Order: sequence, then structure tokens, then C-alpha cells
Amino acid sequence: MKETIHGNKKRIKFISECLNRFKPVSVLDIGCGNGIFLTIPLAQHFDNITFCGIDSDEPTIALAKKHNELNNLSYYTNDEFLHHHKYDLIIASEVIEHVEEPHQFLLWTKTHLSEHGHIIITTPNGFGCFEFTTFFETILDLSGIMKLLSSLPFLSSLKVGNSYTNNDIQEKQHDTLAISPHVNFFSYRKLKKVFAESGLIEKMYKPRSMFGGLGFNQLFRSESVLEWNASISDSMPRQIVSGWMFVLKNNPDFSPNTTTVYKRSLNEQFRRWLTAKRWNII
Repeated sequence: MKETIHGNKKRIKFISECLNRFKPVSVLDIGCGNGIFLTIPLAQHFDNITFCGIDSDEPTIALAKKHNELNNLSYYTNDEFLHHHKYDLIIASEVIEHVEEPHQFLLWTKTHLSEHGHIIITTPNGFGCFEFTTFFETILDLSGIMKLLSSLPFLSSLKVGNSYTNNDIQEKQHDTLAISPHVNFFSYRKLKKVFAESGLIEKMYKPRSMFGGLGFNQLFRSESVLEWNASISDSMPRQIVSGWMFVLKNNPDFSPNTTTVYKRSLNEQFRRWLTAKRWNII
């Protein structure tokens, strides 16, 4: 696997190291999409582990089931997933930024975790380079400037978002058929607070990449530069990298508060509204 602007290769390596270290018997991948970037490569490499992938988007899961050739991997929609089984490792990669109530999502996730199990959370830094450039791209798109720029021959690679026109292309190049914009834009401090308020303790951490988004996607093309982008983040403060990867464990002294509600700042509310407007879902 070659590295990407988002550090996909680094993510696979990080999770693989966790699987080798914790030796789980069963793994649940929440928000798995069609599995192309994470669930399938892991299940292929760790054929002694049972993997279960779930996702809220029915067409995406239908495609995943259609193409699944692995005996140790099964897929379910959220509605189909009624298991009371406890999993030794639960992965929620690039999911928590999409959920309405992060605390309730994490508390629900914990109900499917075995006593000594671990949760892997990966999510973008809401104030990192990728989210900043995405915000800038959204402004350009809504103002019509992006369309003008992308019409110029030397800027033709500035395409907007997931504008695929057929499922075959989408299936090969993206891990979901759903349009699901971010509704949360976490700062490092706020995300750590959400973890603590959900009864989770950090056990391991690794950044994913440093730069990304509009401009960087076009400039960072060579494999050596993409590898550098992933590795340079290791020496940077957590607050400024583009994405985070956490391994969390249950806090045995935690008393759950089911009334905890996630409060979005005005900044988050505005960015959420802007993103929804861009994708015509408001």
C-alpha cells in the first residue's frame, strides 16, 4: 500500500501494531463503509481474527456484502446489527466527527466492548491544516470562485468534493456512497474532554499526517513527499497536526451520565451550517 495525503498507510500500520500487541479474537469496525481502505486489508492480513463491519448507509453495505470474499469478515447495516456479542477491539475510524452526540456514541460503543478490550478512534483535528483548507474550499465553492478556478487549464485539478457520476467509480475510489459531512470540529482539548466524560482513558496515541486539503492534495503527489507528510507529524505538537489516532480503554472508576450533551461552539455551529449548505442538505 502506498501512502496518501491523509496517512492511510500509517493508519493501517498503527492499527496492525495494535492487533499484534493486543491479540484480539474479535474486532468490530464501526462506520466501515465498503471496507476498501481498512476493514478488508486488516481481515486479509489477520485471517485468525473475526471482523465485523457495520455502517449506517445501506447501499454501501450492500456493495460490501456483494464483493466480500473473506470468511472472517461480515457486514451489517446499523439496523441489522443486533448483536449482544462483546468485541476485544472496536475501531471507529473517521466516525466521531460525523455523529450528532459524541458522548452517547462512545457510551454505546463501550456496551459492545469486552472487559479488557480497547477502542481505536481516529478523527481529523478540527483546527488542523486539512479542516482549515476544507473550510477555505467551502467558501470558494459557495461563492462560485472554485468553479471559475477549476475552469482554468492549469488549475483543472481543483475539483470539488465527491462529485462522482457513477457507482463503479465511487466504489473503486471512495469507501462510502453516502454524503456525510462533518458536524463536529474538535480541538484537541475538547476531544480529550469528550473522552474523559465518556469514561475513556488514553493508552496510545499517534498523529496521522501534517498537511492536507486544497492545494496540498495537488502539490503532494510523489510517494516520498507523502511519506514525509505522514512522518513529520510525529514530531509536531498534537494541537496542530491534521489528524489523530487514539487507543482508548475503559475507566473502571467512571460513573456514566446519560444526560451529557455535546455543546458546539459558535465556530463549530457556523462551520457545520456552511458545510451542510455546500452539500445541499439544509
